[in-house]
Amino acid sequence: MFTKRFDAKKRIWLTAFLGAYILLQFSWWAWLLISLQADNLSIQQGNPPALRARSAHMIIGEGLVFLSILALGFRVIWKGTQHDQQLAKRERHFQLAVTHELKTPISAIRLALDTLQKHRVDEKTSAELLNEAQIGTQRLEQRVENILQSNELSSQTLLSSEAYDAEEVLAEAVQRHRIGPFKNREVTLIHEGTSPGLLEGDADALLLAWGNLIENALKYSPESEPIQIQMHWKDNTLLCQFDDGGPGIPSSLTKHVLQQFKRGENTAENNIEGTGLGLYLADQIIRMHRGSLTIESSSRGGCLITTIIPLNP
Repeated sequence: MFTKRFDAKKRIWLTAFLGAYILLQFSWWAWLLISLQADNLSIQQGNPPALRARSAHMIIGEGLVFLSILALGFRVIWKGTQHDQQLAKRERHFQLAVTHELKTPISAIRLALDTLQKHRVDEKTSAELLNEAQIGTQRLEQRVENILQSNELSSQTLLSSEAYDAEEVLAEAVQRHRIGPFKNREVTLIHEGTSPGLLEGDADALLLAWGNLIENALKYSPESEPIQIQMHWKDNTLLCQFDDGGPGIPSSLTKHVLQQFKRGENTAENNIEGTGLGLYLADQIIRMHRGSLTIESSSRGGCLITTIIPLNP
């Protein structure tokens, strides 16, 4: 609550305000003490006791106001400091994950190219090595796109608006994952309803969002389980569902995994690579298209992620 209401810049202004207020309070109290000395002299000379009560009320009132503002201000600053520490910790984990995620495809590309350069290989081996380099390049591109898109969302950069074909965008997102470590996985794409034509939005951002959802489904489900993707056109909305056969996401963690740098349980233990940006970016991009993303359990026992985008009026 406090961290949403007071960002770092506002907390700096709040600290400056508290400092100025403390100086003013000390000045006021100095003046008050001088006045009390004069009042005490008046009381000793026989003035009524009401003067004593008025001075006490002034001291108590000012003291309560002083303590209340200080307590509120320092609580906000403390909450903000805790939030910044947690964010810094998550960003350190993110940097470690990104370093690993970027080094892996770079190493694969370098190994393939070094082999082609230093050794004579037959045509079949050459094709395989070039394919490995292409796969590594694609993985590297996906990671870089995630990082760049995350930075744009953090700086509140607006998405572009252009005409796009949603069916073509989703088909390309599926096609991108038919090579590489998931080239042998079964991915079923089903269309229901009739497309109304071109939509307005950011095709590249949606390609990234749907691509992240497909990659997540492939990473977190067994190789024997097919990925089912359905695109529905109905009720003036575009509904896309991504159904995997993995362990699913507990309902208590559905909001958690949509946060930046957050990941599901046991990802490290199961050696599942990731930066905690995939679901976060997908959710933010769908929201910026005036839509919504929900996570539920599918009838297969896995995870069912649904994106709903309203059609243009």
